[in-house]
Amino acid sequence: MFKKTIVALAFLSTFSAAQAADVSVYGVIDTGFTYTHVKHGSDNFEMSSGNYAGPRFGLKGSEQISDNLGVKYILEAGFRSDSGALAEAGTLFNRETQIALFGDWGTFGMGRVGAFSSGSSSLSWYWDMEPFETGYNDAGIQATQINVWRLNSNTLYYVSPSIAGAKLGVQYSLSGVSATESGEWSKDTHWVNAALRWDGENARVLAGFEGDLYGNNENYKDDRNTYSYKVAAAWQPAGTPATLYLGASYYKNSRQYAQSAWSQAIPDAVQTGGTAKGLDAWSGFAGVKYTVGQGDVLAMFQYLDGDYSDAAAGEDKDYKRYVASLGYHYHFSNRTMAYLIASYADGKGRLDDSEDNRLSTHIGLSHFF
Repeated sequence: MFKKTIVALAFLSTFSAAQAADVSVYGVIDTGFTYTHVKHGSDNFEMSSGNYAGPRFGLKGSEQISDNLGVKYILEAGFRSDSGALAEAGTLFNRETQIALFGDWGTFGMGRVGAFSSGSSSLSWYWDMEPFETGYNDAGIQATQINVWRLNSNTLYYVSPSIAGAKLGVQYSLSGVSATESGEWSKDTHWVNAALRWDGENARVLAGFEGDLYGNNENYKDDRNTYSYKVAAAWQPAGTPATLYLGASYYKNSRQYAQSAWSQAIPDAVQTGGTAKGLDAWSGFAGVKYTVGQGDVLAMFQYLDGDYSDAAAGEDKDYKRYVASLGYHYHFSNRTMAYLIASYADGKGRLDDSEDNRLSTHIGLSHFF
């Protein structure tokens, strides 16, 4: 009994100290149903987790050290809301782990985070640049762009203070998607990201650059570095319930067609290294969100056009992907939302017989706490 009392007191004292340091617990639960019809495959119906937002729980807090210096941190773990399993086996805080100093001069942090020009982690500046907010299988921009959901470990970043609505973010990872660094610096894949975002009264604009620098990484030592560029804008005309979205991207030497498309039409050499060049492509999207009462009607069209210049003789060099999406969000409150989504993705050329040509529908409920 004595030991139990000591443990209880220790827990209460820790909780009180956490409250004093401005710590909060937060998370998301997102569960629904997904039906998928693959053009050159089979149909599938299942209960699904994280259709709109990846289920997670986390701790975040901050402490003001002086007038112009504070510290903050985030520890965020992903899980499957349909089964309760961790999103990544053997890793607890897979979604984000960072600590940062901040002041009038900006914010400097380090840890495992997503890029500014991505839809992942608290550093994401891209999620509100398209109507589906980088959610669902193919509905969001992940259907035609790369690195939308990517997280990088061993990362340093800096965010400038906002000047006239504009802010700059730069990021450098010592290991990219790999959790650990190699013994030799040159054997790591280094990841770089820079993004500029401007927010006005009824518009916002983003421009971003990303790069994988392979160095002497054993998997990619003969490959060329991968680069991608992204621009996007959102505009809500004054006095209207509609928000319009427009954007484009370009990538060079990519190892994938798009974030949501890992078709087996890509040779193993492109997926895992061993070829000098990867995939080159550009993409564009246009979308709209129309608010009626507590609901939002969403629509977007995307187009991807690229080529694999190292294709063998007789193989298709070019590829295209067309994606049309339609959806509805109903907000019961600021924290609880129901969704109904449908998207259709179809490919040509190298993607013509791809398993990524599919009709996907989602219905579910998302709650933020």
